[in-house]
Amino acid sequence: MPLPTLTLGLVVRYEYLWKRREQEGAHTADKDHPACVVATFKREGRSEDYVMYLPISHSPPSEEEIGLELPDDVKRKAGLDSAQQWILLNECNIDSWPMDLRPLPRQPGTFHYGHLPPNFFIIVRDRFVELYRDKKLSRVNRAGL
Repeated sequence: MPLPTLTLGLVVRYEYLWKRREQEGAHTADKDHPACVVATFKREGRSEDYVMYLPISHSPPSEEEIGLELPDDVKRKAGLDSAQQWILLNECNIDSWPMDLRPLPRQPGTFHYGHLPPNFFIIVRDRFVELYRDKKLSRVNRAGL
């Protein structure tokens, strides 16, 4: 099966590296997570696409984290399970597309769950941009930029 088309709001299975793990010296993740494509960009003189991913977790945000709980209809449309989940907004991974994507469990060749609904994605995007502008965003640069 081919890779999904890179679009904003796409929810993929990704080897997400938490900022705290990077600070401990890790270069790879302990486990894969759903992650949402919140931004894409190109670098001048380079052909590849770069992606900013936000992690989605079953664990509620800690005191240092800022997250939005995913409503049931959003989880359903994004192809996620029905357990409580949050999208974390104040940390992201930057990576080359499609590096570090992982196939879904029991679905070889499928790398995406679905998409966040556009009305919910706008909320996520706007809050992410606000945190970025306020310099309250932790980034893990996995693309070597």
